[in-house]
Amino acid sequence: MKYRDILGLPKKKAKKKVIPQQPKPSVTKNLKEEFGPLNEWSEKPTGPKRWSKPFDSNMTEFEKEQMNEGPAGEYAKAYTDVKKTYGAFWDSVHEFEYLLKSKGLGRHAKELNKQYKNTVEKFFKFFFKMMDKLQ
Repeated sequence: MKYRDILGLPKKKAKKKVIPQQPKPSVTKNLKEEFGPLNEWSEKPTGPKRWSKPFDSNMTEFEKEQMNEGPAGEYAKAYTDVKKTYGAFWDSVHEFEYLLKSKGLGRHAKELNKQYKNTVEKFFKFFFKMMDKLQ
């Protein structure tokens, strides 16, 4: 005797046939059928865009004067290098601080953090404000 027979359950359940329904067409498909393929710019293809050409080609004198960025382009590489090293330096100090705490030298770790904030963070606040003024 089987467990199902003891409980009085029917032998097998009748399986219902599931007929898959046709999916409804999407809104964009209906729009494409009604209006044709979508073209966001215009009815005709516009050709190459002006901003895809080299920098100085096809610009008026006024546009060339307006494009003068000043010294910001020269400072950009040095500025990004300083920002990267600032992040790397903070990561190294933080790891060392964690090491000191794990060794039981919490007082020294707090002092290290305090000295970092008093010197390095003040310098970088000054540096970033100065760079904002220069650009």
